[in-house]
Amino acid sequence: MSDGEDKVPAWLHRRMSLIIGIAGLFAWFIMLGLMFGEVL
Repeated sequence: MSDGEDKVPAWLHRRMSLIIGIAGLFAWFIMLGLMFGEVL
């Protein structure tokens, strides 16, 4: 196992976690909209 090539840079890790968080938030709002859209 190489000990230096599979390390993810810190900025890329933060960017990916931010993108995943925003995508999850949008998916959550879309799910709530589809579930309760006709009720609200």
